[in-house]
Amino acid sequence: MPDRREYGKLEPEQPDNDLAFLPSRTSSGQQQNNPVLRPLRLNKRYIVLGGVAFLLICLLFAGAAHPDVRRRILPASGQDGLESILGRKEQLEEGFTLVTPTYRRLERLPTFLDNYATGKIPSLKRVVLLWADLENAAPESFTSTLSKYAVPVIIGELTHNSLNERFRATKDMPTKGILSVDDDVLITPEDTEMGYQAWRDWGEGRKRMTGYIPRELKADGTYVVERLPSYSMVLTKAAFFHHDWMYAYWSDDLLVTEARNYVGEHNNCEDILMSFLHAYFAQRPPLFVDAPFKDLGSGGISFQPGHMEQRTACTRKFLEIFGKDVMLGTNVSVKAY
Repeated sequence: MPDRREYGKLEPEQPDNDLAFLPSRTSSGQQQNNPVLRPLRLNKRYIVLGGVAFLLICLLFAGAAHPDVRRRILPASGQDGLESILGRKEQLEEGFTLVTPTYRRLERLPTFLDNYATGKIPSLKRVVLLWADLENAAPESFTSTLSKYAVPVIIGELTHNSLNERFRATKDMPTKGILSVDDDVLITPEDTEMGYQAWRDWGEGRKRMTGYIPRELKADGTYVVERLPSYSMVLTKAAFFHHDWMYAYWSDDLLVTEARNYVGEHNNCEDILMSFLHAYFAQRPPLFVDAPFKDLGSGGISFQPGHMEQRTACTRKFLEIFGKDVMLGTNVSVKAY
């Protein structure tokens, strides 16, 4: 068992009060004289169970009449209720794979790998660099240096230069955990391991994202960068999620396909879409890891004119697709001490 950095406790979530329980009935009036007729006493437990059964029946009929209605039925043993979008749980390795897309930033990669791949992160099993330069292969002067790292470093060659491709699962990603991180983001090995342990402990299996960059939306769908009291997204510029969400991202679900096509057409917001998928299908807020990191970025998409307007256009489009109340806000965070 690797050494684990201590971090704060999570605040308990509020109980789910969606079901309104019916009050038990009591008899009223005078006692009946007929010895055969007695006051009817209804057990509160039976009333509650009957109400739940009625609700489930209504959901089943609604789903049959309207195929787009998402059915929230208790999963069978060994399942988590996400099989329809994530597939059945596979036998994956413990630990995580670091996945980063890189495009013509060769000069930065040695510093990036020196930070992550030297064996100082116990749970990191391999690093996959998604080579997005379709015109130029990774030079031998660079690939010949990869064998020196303690953690295997693999060059994954893309066939399409699209932001969507960062979530394309391959055989080189055999672990349950995925750390999606940009090639200009440096998180210390200690805080990277802490982030993984927080995701493993509080990620609820496949349900929850854990990340270092929180974001929020205003009531009108405006994308907000400034830190607010609550947040509803963590960006995949630096975030952990379960391997199977890469399959979900490429599913043929009509809503997912529409949103993914929007990302491809506008060359933006794949990171936001992954948060929307978690909120819509898993119905869980993300978890913010409050730890410092270095962002060496300059000249990327986020520095282009009109970037913030494009981000707001994305969030409003995704709210239109998945529902205006889909995102779940929280103020819970994890912090090293």
